[in-house]
Amino acid sequence: MSHPASSLLGASLFKSAAFRLAALQAFLFALAALVLFLVSWLAARNYIEGQLRQDISDEAAEVAVLHANVRADAVRRVLARRPRTPFDYGLFERDHTLIAGDVRQEPAIGWSKVDQREEHARSGGYVRRMLVLATTLDDGRILVVGRDLASVEQLDSLLKRTFTWASLAVVLLALMGGMVTALSYLRRVEVVASAASRIAAGDLGARVAVTRRGDEFDRLAVSLNSMLERIQTLVEGMRQVSSDIAHDLRTPLTHLRQKLETAMQEATSIESYDQACERALADVDGVLETFSALLRITKVESRQRQAGFAEVALSPLLERLADDYRPMLEDDGRMLHTDIAPGVQVHGDALLLTQMVVNLIENALHHTPPGTPVRLKLEALDKLRRVIIEDAGPGIPAHERTRVLKRFVRLDAARTTPGNGLGLALVAAVADLHQIALTLADAGPGLRVQLDFTFPPNISKGVTP
Repeated sequence: MSHPASSLLGASLFKSAAFRLAALQAFLFALAALVLFLVSWLAARNYIEGQLRQDISDEAAEVAVLHANVRADAVRRVLARRPRTPFDYGLFERDHTLIAGDVRQEPAIGWSKVDQREEHARSGGYVRRMLVLATTLDDGRILVVGRDLASVEQLDSLLKRTFTWASLAVVLLALMGGMVTALSYLRRVEVVASAASRIAAGDLGARVAVTRRGDEFDRLAVSLNSMLERIQTLVEGMRQVSSDIAHDLRTPLTHLRQKLETAMQEATSIESYDQACERALADVDGVLETFSALLRITKVESRQRQAGFAEVALSPLLERLADDYRPMLEDDGRMLHTDIAPGVQVHGDALLLTQMVVNLIENALHHTPPGTPVRLKLEALDKLRRVIIEDAGPGIPAHERTRVLKRFVRLDAARTTPGNGLGLALVAAVADLHQIALTLADAGPGLRVQLDFTFPPNISKGVTP
C-alpha cells in the first residue's frame, strides 16, 4: 500500500505550479537559444562569405589587369599548381565558349552561387557548391573567379549540431530543475496538508513544522500555527465553558428548584409566596448575570470589537473610575490611593478598558478584608504605559495565578464572597484583545495586577502635553 504523501507527490508533480513554471522556463530557454543560434549563424556566415567575396574580388582584379594574350595561360598555370590555390577560374569567349579554367558553365554577370558536379573515380562524383564572381573584361571576354563553399557548409553543420545539443541540455536541465523544485515545494505543501488532515480528524494540537530556512513556507507555517493556536484556544475554551456551565450553574439551578418546591409545599399565605418568588428571582438574576458575563467574554475573544479601536484618554478614564469607587471603598473602611500620570493615551476600546479596570477594582473590593488599602497607579514609561492595581489583602498563591484567569475559577477563600468566577477571565480576555501584558504578582502582602500597554508600529506614544 502506497504512502499518502508519495501518492500526493506522484499525482501532483506534473500539475504543480513549480513544474509548469519550469516547463515554461525550458520553452523560453529553448526559444532564446534558437534566437541566439540564428543571430550567431547569420553573423558567422556573413562574416565568412564577406571574407570569401573580398578574396574573390582581389583575385579577379589581379587576373583582369593581365594582358589579354596571357590571361588564358595564366589561368592554366595557376590551376596546374593545385591544391595550392583555393580559387576556381573560368575564362569564356563572347559566345560563352570556355577558353580556360575549371568552371565549366558561364554564370550570370555579378555574384552568384553555382553547383558543379565533379567526377570521382571511386565515389562516382559529387556536387560542389561555389560562390563565384563573373565580370566582363576589356576585350569582351567573361572572367569567372570563385571559391568553394565547403567551409561555410561545415560551419552551418557545426552550428546546427551545437545548437541542437545545447538546446537539449538546456531543456533537460530546466525540466530536471523544475522537477526538483516541484518535489521540494510539494513536500512542504504535504507538511501543511498533513497537519490540516490531523486537525480535521480532531487533533487540534497538530502544528505545521517550521524549518530553519526562514523562507516563505516558514513564514506561512508560523502564521498558520498562530491561527491554529488561536482556534485551539477558542475551541478548548468553548469545551471548557460547556463543562463549566454544566457544573457551576447546576448548583444555583438546583437551589432554585428546591426553593420553588419548598414554596409550593410550605407556603401558607400570599406573603410567603411573594418572598419565595423574590428569592427565586434573585437566583434567576444571578444565572442571567453569569450568562451575560460569558457572552461578554465570548464577544471579546472573537475580536469583533477590535475593528472599533481608537485613541483612548487613559488618564481621565482612571481618574473618573477612582472618583466613582472611592466612596464605596471608604464605606467599608478601605482607602483608595491614586497616582495617575496625566495626559496618557492608549489605543483600544474605551468601554472594554473601563470594564477591565472596574473588574480589578471590584475584585479588590470583594476579596479583601475591611480596612485594606488599595492603590491605583498609571505610569508613562519610555516604551510602554503601565497600570497597576494592588491591595494589601490575602493575595493569590503563585501556583494559582494562571488558573484564576480561566472561567468559573474561584479559590476556596473566595467562595463566601459574591461573584461567579468570571471577573478575572474577562480581564484576561480584554488584555489579550488589546495585546496587553497581564501580570499577577505578590504585593507583599496582597495582590499586584500589572497591565503593560505596548505601542503598535503605527500608534504614537500617546502622551499629550
